[in-house]
Amino acid sequence: MNKLFKIIICLFWLVIIFIFFKHQLYNDGIAKITMFLKTYPEYSRILLFIIASFRIFTFVPFTVFIIISSMLFGPVETFFLTTTANLVSEVLLFFFAKFTIGMKYQDKIIEKYPKIYNVIERNNTQILALGVSSPVIPSDVVCFLSVLTGISLKKYILTILLADTPIILLYTCLGISSKYSISVFIATSIVIAIISYFNYKDWKNKIQS
Repeated sequence: MNKLFKIIICLFWLVIIFIFFKHQLYNDGIAKITMFLKTYPEYSRILLFIIASFRIFTFVPFTVFIIISSMLFGPVETFFLTTTANLVSEVLLFFFAKFTIGMKYQDKIIEKYPKIYNVIERNNTQILALGVSSPVIPSDVVCFLSVLTGISLKKYILTILLADTPIILLYTCLGISSKYSISVFIATSIVIAIISYFNYKDWKNKIQS
C-alpha cells in the first residue's frame, strides 16, 4: 500500500510537470496563469488557491502567485488567499517528505551534508524561519530538511506562519503598489531587499558557524 501510494504521488507529480511544459507555463508563466484565471472569473479564487497550494510539484516560487493574486484581487483578499495557500503548500511538503520520500533518506543526507544537517538540527526553527522569510534562500529545500530533522508539525506550521506572513504582506503591498503608486512600489522593494540581505547574512553565519 505504501509503495502504491508513492507511485500514485510520483505519477501525479509527473502529470503536473507535463502540463506546465506542454502549455509553456515556465515561459512567461505569470501572464499565462493570469490569463487562464481571467477566463474563469467566477472560479478564479479557488483555481488560484489550488494551483498555488500544489506549487511544490511545479517548482514555481510562491512570490509568483502573490504577484498574480495582487493583479486580480484586492489587498486583503490577496493577503489571506496567498497566506492560506502558502501554508497548505508547505504542509503538503511536510507530508510529502515524511511519507513519500521517507525518513530513510535521513542517513544519506547526513552523510552528504553533515555540517548543514547538524546546523539545521541544532537551530531548526531559527533556520526554518530564515529560510521561509527570505526570497534568496530556497525555502522549500529548508522546509524539506527541517522535516527530515524531525521537527513536529505543530512547530513547523507555527514557524512558517510567524516568519512568512509578514513577507507575504510586503509582497502583497508590492504587487498592489505596482498598479497605483511607483513611490510605494520602490519603498516596498527597498524594504524587501534590506530584509532579504540581513536574513541571508544571518543564514550564512549560522551555516558557517
